[in-house]
Amino acid sequence: MFENLMGIIANEDPTNLLRIISKEISEQLYKKINKHNLIFIYEPAREVLRLMGSSVDCDKLRGFKIYMAETEDLHDSIFQKKKTVYPLKEDEKIGCLKEESQIYIYPIYANDTFLGAVGLFEDDYNLEEINSNFSTYAVLMNLVMEALSIEELREKVTLLENLTEVIEDILDREKLIKKIVSEIHNFLHAQVSAFWEYDEESEKLVLKYVEGIHDENILKHELNLYGSYEGETLFGSSEKIVIGRRFYNNKEKAFEIDYRSSMYSKIVSDGKSLGVIAIYNREKNYGYRPYKHFDNLDLTFLTDACKRAGVAINRIYLYEKLQTEVQKLKKFKKSNEQLINLQKTQLEKTNALHKISQAIKSTYDINNAIKIMLLGLTSGRGLKFNRALYLERDKIRGFLIPKLWIGPADDENIGEAWNQANQKALKYGDLVQFLREEALNMPNTNKLTESVSNKVLAYKGHPILERVVSKRQIVNVTSNVFKIKYDELEDIYDIIKTEEFLIFPLAGRAETKGIIVVDNKFNKEPITDIDSEILKLFMDSIGLAMETIENYNELRNKTKSLEEQKNLMDYYRRFKDNILQNLAVGIVVVDRQSKIIEWNEKAESFFSKPRENIIGNSINLMSSTFGEDILNTIDTIMESEESLKYTNYKLKIGDQTKIFDIQFSLLRNREVGYVEGVILGFDDVTEIYYLQQEMEKREKLAAIGEMTSRIAHEIRNPLTVIGGFLNRMYKKMDDPIAVEKYTGIIDDEISRLEIIVSEILEYSRGQKLPEFEEIDLNKLIEDVLIMYEDFIKQKNITLEKAKNVDNIYVNVDRNRIKQVLINLLKNAIEVVTNEGRIEIKSGIDEKHRAFFQIKNNGAQIPEENQEKLFMPFFTTKTHGTGLGLPICKKIIEDEHKGNLYLVKSDEDGTIFRFELPLDS
Repeated sequence: MFENLMGIIANEDPTNLLRIISKEISEQLYKKINKHNLIFIYEPAREVLRLMGSSVDCDKLRGFKIYMAETEDLHDSIFQKKKTVYPLKEDEKIGCLKEESQIYIYPIYANDTFLGAVGLFEDDYNLEEINSNFSTYAVLMNLVMEALSIEELREKVTLLENLTEVIEDILDREKLIKKIVSEIHNFLHAQVSAFWEYDEESEKLVLKYVEGIHDENILKHELNLYGSYEGETLFGSSEKIVIGRRFYNNKEKAFEIDYRSSMYSKIVSDGKSLGVIAIYNREKNYGYRPYKHFDNLDLTFLTDACKRAGVAINRIYLYEKLQTEVQKLKKFKKSNEQLINLQKTQLEKTNALHKISQAIKSTYDINNAIKIMLLGLTSGRGLKFNRALYLERDKIRGFLIPKLWIGPADDENIGEAWNQANQKALKYGDLVQFLREEALNMPNTNKLTESVSNKVLAYKGHPILERVVSKRQIVNVTSNVFKIKYDELEDIYDIIKTEEFLIFPLAGRAETKGIIVVDNKFNKEPITDIDSEILKLFMDSIGLAMETIENYNELRNKTKSLEEQKNLMDYYRRFKDNILQNLAVGIVVVDRQSKIIEWNEKAESFFSKPRENIIGNSINLMSSTFGEDILNTIDTIMESEESLKYTNYKLKIGDQTKIFDIQFSLLRNREVGYVEGVILGFDDVTEIYYLQQEMEKREKLAAIGEMTSRIAHEIRNPLTVIGGFLNRMYKKMDDPIAVEKYTGIIDDEISRLEIIVSEILEYSRGQKLPEFEEIDLNKLIEDVLIMYEDFIKQKNITLEKAKNVDNIYVNVDRNRIKQVLINLLKNAIEVVTNEGRIEIKSGIDEKHRAFFQIKNNGAQIPEENQEKLFMPFFTTKTHGTGLGLPICKKIIEDEHKGNLYLVKSDEDGTIFRFELPLDS
């Protein structure tokens, strides 16, 4: 058996090797298990099981494949190394065997690598049996696939070697790219290969080179950057591989070909995207893989080739640039010798600039720093200008005021004066030392400075000076410029008396301090561009040095001020601590980590815990005293960031129970708007609490006495009437008519007495537990209105109804709320005159509460009676008990946690309103 397989491996064409090996393995497996089988190879790029070998000789099996991504159960079972069933679709049925409708799939692994699967048409084997029979074949298949991969890899290495030769030999950019495209096309066996060059002007990709296609099959020579894979590669991912026809449906296509798979990689040279190399469709019958599309290894080689191309193009560019530079160097050799001397001078001045900057940094006196600066500009060991004038900026008036001018006052004996100055400078071993000591000995004025002491220059609106001051520009004025812009430069000339000069700003980070004017009036040396560049460095470094001196002086003053403020803050801190420790309220502060960070003396007294034993510990240390409610409230305050207060809160401290008002407040850092903790204020109200309890008892006793008096008064009236008519009835017992009349009056008074007693009991009884149910308040209002429909018609009352929602669902005791509605409606009907008006409104208010409001245009309730409406036994009716509204208030407020009140009573009408919580 294995001799046959080894013979196939040794003699077969590599392009057909895997298919023939798979066919042979299938036949060998058939002989071993006597079952027809299918051998599938796994393509990871598309998650496909491709049929490579079969023990059944059937044309319909060619090209058969199973898409694992479309069958989730199959995918999961295979990668869990389980056997699974693949039901054949109608168009997938093979027809080579009798009535096959499904395939049993057995995954094949080699060293935990998924190779493929064995398919059987009968469920006669478990996975262990198949693995046992197939293990040797699996190793062989794995070796064949690895050998074929190595063979293909060897071909790719050959491609890279050829590309290396191309890159080393070709120095023309166009030829290089064209050759690279051709090499990639041949070695990757592409149907079409193309280079799309990026055109920055049109912002499109232009077809530059193409291999493998005739001109008549080219649909487009330009592609938009968006809507095509080529464009997405240029400005998206640097490389891309696309497999499957469906992915090209909505993309812009350049060629008339059947797009099956393609690869794209951009060429980048020196950080710039030059274009994209695109490879379309892998040709059939090439290579050693079981599938026909490109894979990630192909993409890796394409990407590597494009990177090499980018490096090569950059090398060509550098080579061309180097050639150009060489030509320039040869052409300007003599000029460069002069330039070297010029650079030598520039180097000397740059070194001098560094020394000047060092000298300025060594002083903290601003006037001395200005002298060092001007000396450095004019010294023969420095920047060698003839004169240097410093003008200080007056920001308020917009003036530049001359402060110090160094240089010769005239040209008499100027040569001798310069020689003496240079000899003097050479006595110092170091330029820094020379500048420091000369500046200290230099007077604050001289002949040159005195000549401009009464002059100023206005810079605001000035065409030259405003550029220097506001925009921090250097202005170099030559003779030609001076003649052209004489009108703009006349006021400057009036001070310095020369036509050639340079102005630059002395500026720090924040603002311009002043300007400096330098010139070579006496030796007539031109101020060159190099001088301008040197002075740019000068003004930056010196400006910052001057600003540093000012900042130092300012910092020294601020340090002194801060020390004073620190002493004041220490005083305030001690003052605050004294207040905190002497408060009559216990203060406990807890941070976000639940650590106690403050515990004042009153807290020590309340809870008998010394401050030093508490600070820094967790608040949970006080859990036995504070209880879970307070600890949970602290966490809630941290989250909600809202203050809270507990009144009359009982705490067990030792053997005593004390009453506290506890205020929970936020410890907020107002600078950053961050809550750092919670402040607990404990106010001992134990004595006040018990005094209030005593006062409430007394008030209740007084109220009971008053109520008893009123009850006696209300009951006495009907009893008096009953007693009087009983006496009359005894006197006229022989008069049946009189007896009947008196009996009726007595019966009415007894009924009235029953009503009084009933309402008194209703009001005085303990709170009854309501029988809650969900009702529609609007429906209940309609039911009550129907009950009083006849009364409303009898008095010809105009009734208006309004509601802001159709249904108001509330959880209430239906009968009790109905009693309130009846009472309010009955009172309104009784108080209005004939042809009166009643308005009813209901709905849900802005506080998410259900409300009922009734308005009548009856007589206004006197102002002195409005506060008594809800007091028991207060009534203005002849036969009223004065308990109707108090009972309604009790139902709404005590039983339903709502609110009943008189909104108003004036000439416009009287309005009563009650509100109920929707979540009651």
